[in-house]
Amino acid sequence: MADRLKVDRRRGRTHLTHEERSAATQERLIEAAIFCLHKYGYAATTTTLVAEEAGFSRGAMLHQFGTKVDLMLAVAQYVVEKQNAFFRQALKAYPRGRERFIGLTDVTWEALSQPAAIALLEIMMASRSDPELGERFPALADELARSQREGTWETAQQAGITDRATVEAMSQLNRAAMQGLSILLMFSKDADAIKPGLDLLHWYKEMLTERLLRDSESEREVEKDD
Repeated sequence: MADRLKVDRRRGRTHLTHEERSAATQERLIEAAIFCLHKYGYAATTTTLVAEEAGFSRGAMLHQFGTKVDLMLAVAQYVVEKQNAFFRQALKAYPRGRERFIGLTDVTWEALSQPAAIALLEIMMASRSDPELGERFPALADELARSQREGTWETAQQAGITDRATVEAMSQLNRAAMQGLSILLMFSKDADAIKPGLDLLHWYKEMLTERLLRDSESEREVEKDD
């Protein structure tokens, strides 16, 4: 028996467990839903369309996600987790401190201009008119907003910034502006047309960062004198 186990470990497993197969199926359905949401929008993204895109029967899809809302919430959770992982990895390319805080703008734009971010935005907007989605989605949206605030504030603190209220307001404004630009990009497909807006966001971020750093340094000097 022990020898057989050693052979099995060397060869590796040739089959998936039921849980692994189910997880793989769910991921294919979620990726298909992201594609459909990005290409067709929320209203046109039906469970039948998603199942066809993923290569499953509608019955197989409903076995994994009982309703469209169940699927949409799974998509939202999946996108949030992927975005958080992307932010953590992408920010490592920037040295801790001011450079990483400034670089957060580029990383955020890269994340928000992807199809998955547009899919999440479609779900967010649909929660206003879909009663069941509107009841279940806000908790996830609040968790996403909290995670974004904490991540931005942590990066700001590493740069030596102490004004949390201004950092959070700036983050909210930047994200809203970039979401708008990502929607424009989705319709126009012209990256050059939105570049001036992105450049202005960069300029504004750098100017405000310098002010925040000066103010924080002044606060520290006052505390020393006291």
